Amino acid sequence: MHRFYRASAAHFAVLAAILFGTPASAEIVLDYTHDTGFFSSNATAKAALEAAASDINAVLNLNLDAITDDTVTGNGGGGTVLDFDFRYQYTNPATGASVTVNDTTTPANEIRIFVGMRNLTGSTLGQGGSGGSGIAIGWVSGTGPISAAIADAQASYQHRRNEGPVIGTLSGDVSGNSFSFEMGPALGNLWFDQDTNNDGATDSAAVLNANWHFDHTTSVAAGKDDFYSVALHEMLHSIGFGGSETWDDLVSGTDWLGSEVIDLNGTGTGIIDGGGAHFAAGLMSTRITDGMAQEVVMDPTLTTGTRKYLTDLDVALLRDIGYLNASAVPEPSTWFALAMIGGGACYRRRRQRAKQ
Repeated sequence: MHRFYRASAAHFAVLAAILFGTPASAEIVLDYTHDTGFFSSNATAKAALEAAASDINAVLNLNLDAITDDTVTGNGGGGTVLDFDFRYQYTNPATGASVTVNDTTTPANEIRIFVGMRNLTGSTLGQGGSGGSGIAIGWVSGTGPISAAIADAQASYQHRRNEGPVIGTLSGDVSGNSFSFEMGPALGNLWFDQDTNNDGATDSAAVLNANWHFDHTTSVAAGKDDFYSVALHEMLHSIGFGGSETWDDLVSGTDWLGSEVIDLNGTGTGIIDGGGAHFAAGLMSTRITDGMAQEVVMDPTLTTGTRKYLTDLDVALLRDIGYLNASAVPEPSTWFALAMIGGGACYRRRRQRAKQ
């Protein structure tokens, strides 16, 4: 999970319509199962959230295989059969409880993100992260080698979802025979602060409106935090930015090793912040809508009274972590239990207000 905070500067123009000759294949789908009434009663906030999802969907263009069966079977001959039953997990955005989905099927090209509101403390505006996975293994003992059954299961499995980042790897052993399965993007979660004055109680509509700017079609009011910008940031965390195995493989201290970002930026040295889950604070790029300079969406801070849009560096990093066809927009535009992977860490950032 990742936390988004605030910092202070000028407002940017409303995002222009984004047009592509070929529709994007991957799609973030927002799930309101755990909405306790906020989004159903606040159409403006819901529209901002869905606009952020739409703007990310517009740059995602890859093919994710459907998950039609969450069990993979390996046959080792001689009656030796292993069933690897995958268990997907996400965080209930309203309560923080872990939710395990035992029988997961996911349509092709879909990444489902569960959204909600929760009382958060301090300067935290929102949190987001990818879902996790576990596995249960059913074993029918026969005369065939277990290693052959594992190899057969792994050969038929390959990389779950086929394309995209590796969120995490499930590994272990059965009677001393090791196995390993890479898990692709499937589920995510994000939530926003509903205790903006930190009094320990859920805010009234009036208090929420005094602190959040919900309307993504109007300029952000001075002193307010932009709901669209936080949604955009946390949604990117939910699909693997800062919280995936592929990300970890490309981070070395504060250096980024991915070629797409390096080619665009000229260097990857020192462009990751010390927490390891964001671009460095203040890193600049160009907005994909109009080429104007802007702080990247995925640096650690958001300035009060401002809005951020996707930048070329944000999109280049999506390509680096496995969304290989992520495109810049043309102007203007466990019987055997394993630990869950993905979405397990929290990242804190400092929120700064505008200097008076």
